[in-house]
This record gives sequence, structure tokens and C-alpha cells, in this order.
Amino acid sequence: MPLARPAVALAATALLGLALAACQEDGLQQVSPDMALGTARLDFGVVAVGASERRRLVVRNQGDGRLNLAYALEGEDAAAFGLSLAPPWVEPGALAEVEAIFAPTQDRHFEALLALETNDADQPRAEVTLAGDGLRSGALEVEPEEVDFGVVDAGQVGLGQVTIRNAGNGDLLVTGIELGEATHPDYQILTSTRTPTALASGAEARLNLAYRPDGDSQPPGVGRLIVEAADPWNPRAVVRLRAGLNRAPLADAGPDQQVDPFDEVALDGAASRDPDGNLPLAFEWALVRAPEGSGAALADADRELARLVPDLVGLYEVELWVRDATGLRSLLPDRAAVNALPAEKLLVELVWDSPLGDLDLHLLAPGGAFGGLLDCFYANPAPDWGAPGDPADDPRLLRDDLAGFGPETIGYGEPLEGAYRVEVHYFAAHTPSGREPTTATLRVFVDGLLAAEVGRRFEAQGERWEAVEVRWPEGTVRALEGGAP
Repeated sequence: MPLARPAVALAATALLGLALAACQEDGLQQVSPDMALGTARLDFGVVAVGASERRRLVVRNQGDGRLNLAYALEGEDAAAFGLSLAPPWVEPGALAEVEAIFAPTQDRHFEALLALETNDADQPRAEVTLAGDGLRSGALEVEPEEVDFGVVDAGQVGLGQVTIRNAGNGDLLVTGIELGEATHPDYQILTSTRTPTALASGAEARLNLAYRPDGDSQPPGVGRLIVEAADPWNPRAVVRLRAGLNRAPLADAGPDQQVDPFDEVALDGAASRDPDGNLPLAFEWALVRAPEGSGAALADADRELARLVPDLVGLYEVELWVRDATGLRSLLPDRAAVNALPAEKLLVELVWDSPLGDLDLHLLAPGGAFGGLLDCFYANPAPDWGAPGDPADDPRLLRDDLAGFGPETIGYGEPLEGAYRVEVHYFAAHTPSGREPTTATLRVFVDGLLAAEVGRRFEAQGERWEAVEVRWPEGTVRALEGGAP
């Protein structure tokens, strides 16, 4: 803004006119002005270099004649001051405002005189001191005033950015960047916050922010990012942080279970829940562990209630994931164990690795012959070996597999005393040549514990393997040599 040129001329003609009027002999009454100033000093305070500040001086005319005014700015620092409002007169009994401007050009103290030349005979000149300090400094600007991360899924990351800018005419020293004391820890600053650091005039720095909720997070509420700088007018800026949280659903696969082999197991995910009520839930069951050689599979794996039939003795483990109505998946699965333990005191399992082979399991009673009445196998699945008509002391062929992998299983609830022989017969290869190599694995469980595991390589149908001898009631198992073609 241009400054007014200093006014050095006096209102001579007005003063001369009053003098002539006093000399008239026509008897008219003499009138005269009487000036009163509101202050003898205008202090502009601290003003940034390149900016300006305005102050007003009140001039009153307490006389009964018009007060004529002329202005001059005097002193070495007069160029830093100016007038934008300089009324030339003030009517009797009225007041006027003189507006002065301070526009510093350097970083120092400025002082000048505003001289008022008047036609007040008692006060033809009055002086008002103009003073101010120029300051070359940075000015802190931080935007936006609020960062809204929106609704963020648990386990995901919401990103935001804040700009710190020096809008001043000098360097700005940023002295602190931190999150407010009560700000939720899921709000994070990703950019380095090392301070103090200086920003040149017009320079800016960007802060990358994140909202990072995990599976245990609760809604974060409003957080605060605080930026502090050596700016006397704006030493501290606060940015509000907002976010919504979509908490992950929680899977519940139900309790662990112990069952007999071949008993159907119900796997119930009904206790799964979503803390935000985003229903219905979608279910994803998986069988993640089973005994080696098991062919068990989950049924209804996409429903709340899944089903499993364990086909071998051993530990099965199922895993459940759930998704809420927004599609957010549980951050962790829940697992349930199914332990298949036989109720029978003696249980024998057979599995093999060819999908074409058909192997048969045989349990022979003491003195029994292969394929006879004392042989428990597919053609004699429920022989009566103990007390007539009492199934408790008889073996049972629990599962017969016709082709591929098995298992074939024989259970014996209360074995009679004696030595039992377990054999494997390669019944059919289901190939034109009758040859189909396959490896058989035989497991013997005594009182629910694995007592022996043995294997044999078969090349073609018709081969027989005398695998083990089991002595009862000792519960001992002894591997037999070789096999019979």
C-alpha cells in the first residue's frame, strides 16, 4: 500500500483569514478552534515484514471555529509510516479520525513523528509518536483441520496426510510434532517427527498418517495431531483425527470332541459372532489335520453346521473362518480337535496308496485258516467266536473298501485269549494285467494306543502278506516275516 507523502505546508490562508476577522471594526464576535488529541503515542506493536498494521488517532475540536489541519511525517523512519485517512478540517464540537499505517521493511524497531499543524492559536503544532517493531519470521499453517480415515476394517490400514507450511517471510522452526495424550494408539504418524526442524519461507512438509486397527481394537474416538512452531501468533496447531472401525467377526468352531472312528461328528459354528452386528455370517470350514492315509472330508463346509466322519484312529483338526455381512473375514481362525479313539480293545487299520488296488484285511483267530470261519474279513464280517450269540466278544469288519486307499478296519471289543494273526490280501488290481504296485500300511491299536505300524510293497493282485501276530491279553504285537503269493 503506498504511503502518503509528508505534508509540510501550513494552513496559512485560514490563519490569515481569522486574523483579518479579528481586526474588523463591524463588531462581529471572534471565533477560534481548540484542538484535543486522543493520545500522544500510537504503538503498532509487532508487525511482520511485508505486512502492515493500522491505528487511528482521534482529533477533537472543542472550540467554536473550524479546526484546519495539515500533516507531516518526520524522522529517519518516516518512510515506514503513512496516512490513509487525513481529514483537512474538523467542524466546531466535532471529532475526526486520522488513520496511520505501519509497514516495516526490516526486522527492527521503527519510530517517527506525526506532526499536526493547526490554526489553534494555543496549539499551532502537535506531535504524536508513531512506533512499531518489524519482525521477519515464519508463519505456521497446518491443513486440513481434520483427517477422516473413514470406516476401516480391522487388520487393514487407513491412510491420511497433513501438510505443514511456512506462510511467513522468514524461516519457521517447527519445535514439535506429536499425537495428543489421549489419542488412541491405533492412530499413527508414519513420517519422521524429528524436531526441531526448520522450514524456509514458502516451504512445506507432509506428514503421512495411518489408522491401523487390529483384532483387539475398539472404536478409536477423536484423536489429535499437535504441531508446534516458533510462531508468536500461531505457536500451536491441532488437527482432529477421526475413523470408524469395522471390527472383524470372531470364529468359534465349538469344543474339542472325542468319538469312535466312523461316528459322524457335528461341527457347530453357531457361537461365532460379529461385534458390530454385521450379520449374517458366512462360514468356511477346512480339515487341516488328519491321520496319514485318511480319506475323511468335511461335508457342508460352507454352512454353520459342518459334518465329519473320521475314518482312522487318530487326531483330526478342523479350522473355521467366518465373514461378516460386509465381507470382512475373521483375522484368525478357530480350531477344534476331533480325537477318534476306538471303543474296542483291539483295532486294526489298513490303508494303501493306489486308487486302483483293492486290498483286503484279515484277522485270524488262534488256529484259524485264511478264508475260514475263524477269519474275520469281507466274506465273514461278523463271526461268532466267543459265547454264542454275544457280540461283545466277537470281532467286526467295521469298514470294507473296494478300491483305492482304504481304510479297511476290524474292531474287536473283548478279544479272547490267544495269538491272533493279521494278514493282507491283494484281492484285485483292476488293471488288464493284474499288476498295480501299491504300498500297504497296517496299524494295530491296543486299548486305543498305537501298538505297531508296519508296511509292505505289493506288485500284483493275488499276493498275501502275513503281517503281524497279536497276543492277548498281553496286547503285544510282533511283526511276521514276508508274505505268501
